[in-house]
Amino acid sequence: MTTAIQAAIIVLLMVAAVCLVVVFARSSTGPSGSPFGSANLAQPSDGAEGAVGQGAGSIVRKRFLILLGIAGAALAGLVAKLWSMQIISGRSYAQSAEENRTTEFTTVAPRGRILDRNGVELVGNRPTYAVLANSTVQSNPTVIHRLSNVLGIPREAVAASAASQSEGAQADRLVALDVEERAIAYIAEHPDAFPGVSIEGRTVRSYPHGTLAAHVLGYTGTISEKELSDGKEGINYTSGDVVGKDGVERSFESYLQGDRGVRIVEVNAQGDVVRAVDSIDPTQGNDIRITLDYEVQEVAEEALQQAFEDAHEAKYKNASRGAIVCMNCKTGEVIAMASAPTYNPAEFSNGISADAWESLTAEDSGYPLSNRCISGLYPAASTFKGFTGLAGLQYGFASDSKIWNCEGTWTGFGEDWPQKCWNTDGHGEIGFHEGIVESCDVVFYEIAKNFYEADTEGTNLQDYIKSWGIGSRTGIELQGEAEGRVPTPEWKKKFNRDAPESQAWLPGDMSNLIIGQGDLLVTPLQICCGYAGLATGKVPKPLLLHSVLAADGKTVVVDGLKAAGAHFTPKFTEENIEIMRDGFRGVVADGSVAGVFEDLGVDISGKTGTGEVVGKDNYGWFVGYGPSEDPEYVCACCIEEGGAGATCAAPAVRSVLASALGLDAKHVTGSDTEER
Repeated sequence: MTTAIQAAIIVLLMVAAVCLVVVFARSSTGPSGSPFGSANLAQPSDGAEGAVGQGAGSIVRKRFLILLGIAGAALAGLVAKLWSMQIISGRSYAQSAEENRTTEFTTVAPRGRILDRNGVELVGNRPTYAVLANSTVQSNPTVIHRLSNVLGIPREAVAASAASQSEGAQADRLVALDVEERAIAYIAEHPDAFPGVSIEGRTVRSYPHGTLAAHVLGYTGTISEKELSDGKEGINYTSGDVVGKDGVERSFESYLQGDRGVRIVEVNAQGDVVRAVDSIDPTQGNDIRITLDYEVQEVAEEALQQAFEDAHEAKYKNASRGAIVCMNCKTGEVIAMASAPTYNPAEFSNGISADAWESLTAEDSGYPLSNRCISGLYPAASTFKGFTGLAGLQYGFASDSKIWNCEGTWTGFGEDWPQKCWNTDGHGEIGFHEGIVESCDVVFYEIAKNFYEADTEGTNLQDYIKSWGIGSRTGIELQGEAEGRVPTPEWKKKFNRDAPESQAWLPGDMSNLIIGQGDLLVTPLQICCGYAGLATGKVPKPLLLHSVLAADGKTVVVDGLKAAGAHFTPKFTEENIEIMRDGFRGVVADGSVAGVFEDLGVDISGKTGTGEVVGKDNYGWFVGYGPSEDPEYVCACCIEEGGAGATCAAPAVRSVLASALGLDAKHVTGSDTEER
């Protein structure tokens, strides 16, 4: 309110007050026009008439004075209020008026890119177009109808988007993203037909290598109400933001999420945008480098598919699911991680359809969204003998000089409970080294018997196994990692609480556990980390974050490799672990996989495994590391229903290790020996 207007109001109020007083005065005068009654009111008169005249004059005088006081007080109050509004609070009211005239809202920021360890782009941003509608469109059914026809979107969906205020009442509403250029061109060429509609350039996630490393990279989507309410430290989310939903996209969200821009606009009394006043451009999120090596990852994905074909050739037609993971033995850097079946993360860029989601989660889909490297739970089979064999050596139940006799059937716990070696014909007299190379079950049944008799109700074997990280999460920076399971007497009792007859810890539980069967469950990543420990003496924590880069794309602002270190430090003697390592060398040099690795050019150590699962074909395992004398990389592979590990898994591991070591990653066919 201006000073001139306020002054005019004051004058008018004063005139009104004076007029009121005059009118009141005239209405109170006597015949002579005196405001106090008759002309001779001041002269005393005789009798009752004089007394009445004096009393009436006194009452009128009092009323006039009261009215005058009220009018003066009201006028004074009004003047004081106007003075306060103009002089004392004028600046505050002016600021409020300005704020009501303008409003601000934020604009979307591009996410940072995801690169491999050498800078190869794995996830980027591609430019696209978004169709936006301002607040007037929601009340224009003609424009909504036209947008529906041009964009191929149901009218109800367009109307809902146009009415949304998720990003602010005056913010433009997102109607469609990643729109075809033909539709964009039509809208741009007919602006009069689409009042309130605008086109804006934006970015969406791009995947230059298709489905490569999909389970590691993850996917993005629109923020949910829960995610919005939970928030994330250091990030101010707004409804409609695109956030990481899985994999690296989710784990490193705080680095990848950019800072929104700001747009200030002027609005009229109806709330319609009149013009843009100012803007601050959004800032793209940080690029991150992860530890994956694009070339090794590509080989791992191809090797996994080849493993299925090898299994099919060996008459295992159900093989179509599995996992393979390769890491640096010493630092824990994961350089390849592949899981099958896989999915295309690009399907999530613009919001996945209900049909597509159903196909990815249906029971017969193979659950392609599941990363089997970290969440797949399997019997470890004979790969487990690396840990239980060392446990036997540590507890004195085995030695490099001890000899056992394998006849194919073992009855160490009584004739009524016979157990078979995978080689039902028997291995004859066999020592510990040959027991590892040939994967003789009887050798390990004997070790299990010693553990059981020495510790019937205890968990010495299980505790030692757990010290290698089995039965615990590895700590990798991905969501959804499974713990696995190392069965104990306490676990069995609790698990069978509704079946008392099945609660007792029996000798057979121990003999099954020691060969990696029974109730034991592991993930491929646990086995990979465990064998990295067997190779180097320390179980590393797996790493995926290599570094975070500044806006220039070169300066490292976060060094993820500083987190490298031992996750578990199990106890062993150098003599005993060297006995185990010698056995692993023998598996590759003289065992069933010798033909797979013979021309690699580098000595490799490892262990086969063939897991038994009720109602399914056998699961094939192989885990190997190399070079044997100075281990650099370790790789583990499990093929569901793939048969013998030497047939399907070992050739896949050979290809990946060869690629990691810079050697020929050609495919070599394995044997069909059913080692467990």
